[in-house]
Amino acid sequence: MDPTLQKNIIFLVRLSIITVGLLAGYLALYYVVPYFFQVLLRVPVFFIPFFLAFILAWLIEPLVRSFQKRFRVSRGTSVLFSLTVLWGSIALFFFVLLSRLVRELMQLYRTFTQTSNTINQTLLALSTNLSNFCDQLSIPPQIIESLRLYMGSVLIKVQFLIQESLNAVFNFFGVLPEVVIIFFIATLATFFFSRDRELIGRLLFNWMAPGWRIKVRGLIREVGGALVGFIRAQAILVSMTAVLSGVGLIILKVNYALSLGLLTGLLDLLPLVGPGLLLVPWSLWLLATGNLSLGCGLLVLYAIIVLVRQMLEPKIVADSLGLHPLAVLIGLYVGLQAGGIVGMFLGPLLLVLLQSLQRAGMIPHIPKNWEIR
Repeated sequence: MDPTLQKNIIFLVRLSIITVGLLAGYLALYYVVPYFFQVLLRVPVFFIPFFLAFILAWLIEPLVRSFQKRFRVSRGTSVLFSLTVLWGSIALFFFVLLSRLVRELMQLYRTFTQTSNTINQTLLALSTNLSNFCDQLSIPPQIIESLRLYMGSVLIKVQFLIQESLNAVFNFFGVLPEVVIIFFIATLATFFFSRDRELIGRLLFNWMAPGWRIKVRGLIREVGGALVGFIRAQAILVSMTAVLSGVGLIILKVNYALSLGLLTGLLDLLPLVGPGLLLVPWSLWLLATGNLSLGCGLLVLYAIIVLVRQMLEPKIVADSLGLHPLAVLIGLYVGLQAGGIVGMFLGPLLLVLLQSLQRAGMIPHIPKNWEIR
């Protein structure tokens, strides 16, 4: 073969390889990589049932051991009994609760629809009164038009907020089938996690060095116990807020006290705003429309909820996590300043992780013979 032709063929082959490589890199960069990251971000979602199963298996472990010891049955039978008791109690509770809650939510939907019309009429009347007042003061037309536009935008935003709130409530019922599937898979996974607890533990720890097995087992035990304690603390705080809200609303003779009390309790999961997201705008609206007694009553109820929570939260979280209340308070504040709402949750958990690492022997203890001079 002619050397010049051979060189040209080699050059064309290399050029083709480079071109294909660049094209493949372009396609990977703009199509494969984004898809990969989307899948990667969704991986935690895929494992939600199994994460719930791990937590449930940890929670029912005392009940499983109690059934095993009292009735002298196999671990699998004891796990089945425990899950039956757990889900039976939850199903009974929600049946009694939802039978009234659904009825109240339907009535509440009609009330919100009527209230939205009242709000629209009130804002329109306020806009008209403001316009007449400006005409009497001989305010320039440009300012009056700006005020009208502003009131119109406020009206649109209020309508949108009310509609979106109602849609969010009813969309929740739309995803209930998916939630049922997740909990069904989580229940099956919980059975296997709990029944084969020792076998799974051996499979996970066999590849570790003997010294590290003890440390990692201790770390998992500490962190798992702290996680369960944190969930228990939040459940206590939410339940406390829901009960206080429900009782307060019943005393104030508010309709739909059960639904609104539960909603207030769920809002307590949102740091900083919490129940105030519902109670403060509601009370301000009542005060603005002349219902002073109920408006002041809601403000007093909100103040009581905030005061009780602020007094009891450090103690409840400290008892559940095994930390001193001052350490929990520092963790909450530093976490809030460093990471906002998410940091407020992560602060105490980071302290628990450090404490667990120390107890597991992964962080050295301070020698007892050290003295501060």
